[in-house]
Amino acid sequence: MNIEFDLEELFGFLTGKASTAIGRRLQRNLKQAGLEVTQEQFAVLFALWQKDLQSQQELATATFKDKPSITRLIDGLERTGLAARMNHPSDRRSNLVYLTDKGKTLKSKALKMAYQTIEEALAGLSAVEIETCKHVLNQVFSNLLQEETKVDREKN
Repeated sequence: MNIEFDLEELFGFLTGKASTAIGRRLQRNLKQAGLEVTQEQFAVLFALWQKDLQSQQELATATFKDKPSITRLIDGLERTGLAARMNHPSDRRSNLVYLTDKGKTLKSKALKMAYQTIEEALAGLSAVEIETCKHVLNQVFSNLLQEETKVDREKN
């Protein structure tokens, strides 16, 4: 397939700009709600709200962050008392991260702000347009994940 794009309209730039704008809006909405959580920390909290007690590697995978970034984010969540680490019971090289009571109580208000952000981002779009967009983005992600997996297999 040979499709030509104007550099300003290149798919990666558009998705990157949209992602950045959504992240900034989420950050603003969280702050206006009195929640001192960054949008990156929100991503880690969201993963923990879905499944508490995860390894740092699991959280890195779930949030698409590298090891130094996930360590920094967890450090911040620990400083604010939203999450904590404990030694893995069967693997001394690994830590498990879990939500504190404060982190658990933040869930409802933070998710409300996330839903508000999504509603703001999708304003004016029809259900069909939203489904089409989801389909396209999922296919792009799948294509790139398959290619990444193929490259990883070739290295080994």
